[in-house]
Amino acid sequence: MNNGSWEKIYNEQGIVQHEILNTVVEAIELFKSKKYKYIFDLGCGTGRNTVYLASKGFQVLASDISKKGLDITKEEVNKHNLSDKVTYDTQDMFDMALPNNNFDAVLCVWTQGHGLKHQIQKSINEVYRILKMGGMTVMDFVTVDDNTFGLGKKIAPNTFVGGRPGEEDIPHYYATMDDLKKMFSKYSNVKYIDRTYEFKDNNGKEHIIEAIVVHAEK
Repeated sequence: MNNGSWEKIYNEQGIVQHEILNTVVEAIELFKSKKYKYIFDLGCGTGRNTVYLASKGFQVLASDISKKGLDITKEEVNKHNLSDKVTYDTQDMFDMALPNNNFDAVLCVWTQGHGLKHQIQKSINEVYRILKMGGMTVMDFVTVDDNTFGLGKKIAPNTFVGGRPGEEDIPHYYATMDDLKKMFSKYSNVKYIDRTYEFKDNNGKEHIIEAIVVHAEK
């Protein structure tokens, strides 16, 4: 996966997301109810969810393909005096060099979808592999109902590249419910939640994302 765009964005803009999404708040309540302790923040970006997870008492592995993103995450963790709760690793989410059955939960928010469908399927399978039995993942996926669907050049079904400033060289896959049900067929107790995200970027521009949140257990 190409990380050039992420390096550029994080070098130029620094922290690009600040709000803790309701998807993450709900995930943490689930993790607490299941008495999970060790959480993998996959695609941690600049660390907003890593800091939040650590502040709630979890041990966290923060991982991103961007070195600059991880550097900013570490700065934020240290700023909040949470360094004893977090370790760091650079991983490609499509091919992770991590042991089997290792994590209680994997949180992957605003990350899946940056690739081709078969790559995303590999990532979903990799998450299954590294979860402990009885563990779970919370992921979200931008859907074909999103208003950015169709931007850029179509390179595969429901997949486009070149339509988003700063992410010109990264594919964007838009999911359907039918696709997700097939992609999570290995998992049990799978729950699909329609979600609309509303947020402002660093320039104050408002955005809306139409997504599906997936809760799935191993």
